[in-house]
Amino acid sequence: MTTQTMRKYILGTLLMAMSFASSAQFNLGMHQFTGVPQSNYTNPGILPQSRFFIALPSVYVNYWNPTFVLDDVIKVVRDTVSNKDKSMLDFSKLYNERPGGTFGFNIEQQSELFQIGFRIKKKNFISLGVYQGLQTGVRLPVDLLRLAQEGTTDYFQSNPIVLDDISLNIQSYVAYHVGFGREINDKWSVGGRVKLINGLVATSTEYARGKIYWDSDSVRLTSGLRYNTSGLARLDQSLGIFGGDSLRALAPGINVNDWVPMTGNMGLAFDLGFTYKPIKKLVLSFSATDLGSINWSEDLTSYVSDENEFTYRGGQITVGEDGGAGPFDGITDSLLSGLNIQEEAGKTFTTRMNSRYILSASYELLPNTFVGGIYSRNLSFNQTFDAFTAFAQFKIWNVLFLRGNYTLSQGTFDNLGGALAVNLGPLQIYTVADNLLALNNQGNVSSFNIRLGANLVFGMRKPKEKAD
Repeated sequence: MTTQTMRKYILGTLLMAMSFASSAQFNLGMHQFTGVPQSNYTNPGILPQSRFFIALPSVYVNYWNPTFVLDDVIKVVRDTVSNKDKSMLDFSKLYNERPGGTFGFNIEQQSELFQIGFRIKKKNFISLGVYQGLQTGVRLPVDLLRLAQEGTTDYFQSNPIVLDDISLNIQSYVAYHVGFGREINDKWSVGGRVKLINGLVATSTEYARGKIYWDSDSVRLTSGLRYNTSGLARLDQSLGIFGGDSLRALAPGINVNDWVPMTGNMGLAFDLGFTYKPIKKLVLSFSATDLGSINWSEDLTSYVSDENEFTYRGGQITVGEDGGAGPFDGITDSLLSGLNIQEEAGKTFTTRMNSRYILSASYELLPNTFVGGIYSRNLSFNQTFDAFTAFAQFKIWNVLFLRGNYTLSQGTFDNLGGALAVNLGPLQIYTVADNLLALNNQGNVSSFNIRLGANLVFGMRKPKEKAD
């Protein structure tokens, strides 16, 4: 990997972190929204209301970043020459509030290519389908931003930048799945789903360690890292990520025809869930989804830097009103050269799926009107995110399904979301989104996810209909 290539990769990563600041909600707006068949993804033990459905292509996107929002890093200043306001990057709030800490983001994307589901003798539900998924997790030392903005300061002479927490992880895959759910009796229902995973592209930080020491006239770097990859040639050829269009890494599965063929990277994952009705109108449920991993054994490349030390002597760098053009030029190239990263034939490695656990309760307050709460724990690249959602939903004649959500997550207290599904004959159109307040204030977005799609649904069950 050339220094120029690595520099573009790092800058692209930073740009993605700046551009998609949000906080995880994990698609909780879909959970128990049983008028839409895809609600079964969050708990295979909660059976959809339709007797038979065919899912048309749909998309789900989830961005989150618990460390900051855009308003934290964009400062509006008055240009004395033009006498107009203009924006500039200012990271000071971010690194002053968490000195020695990290910043980063996680992204999930899912494109449903096909799914079909049907009931057998009312009590049993079978589904099978295929979807493309993307999971991304990035974590970087926040003091890198202090270095970019302040350059040579006394702070770094006594506070070296610790590189141990660097993590750049991406996995793109196609999942072929089959699921089964059963209503055991009036109180219990259970379900499960097995997924055959076809891994497409992966990057995984096996280890990263080192420090950047700032002396009065030089920068001293100690480092060691191993970065494993699979399928980068395919990613580079199809999307040109290393050619400068780094933001397209957010959706490596965008060209579906290029991704469906099987590779040698195989994995297995499971979804499990159940519901219990202790009393007539109360439903309790628990689920665990994406329990599994992918074994990467094809098209492997590793980037390795042995334990080494390097000293850089050069000028100061800053980011200011007129400093936005290439602020990392020079020092980035030199430090990356000092890392002495070597490309070598990769070794087989394993990545875990981003699993999540959901515990929920709902109560039928009025006919066809439900209220409830959902607790979710998401495990993403060795990080844990918790969220709690309160919801109210109702339906009209199995034609219109509405839902409102209020979510608490990662210190955010203003997340209002909702869901809407409309049945126009057999055609169902639906959308689910969190943080609707972000539409009026994008600079203060701390959470956002959305799912859009359509289904062909048949035989919607009546509210009081029971299984034989």
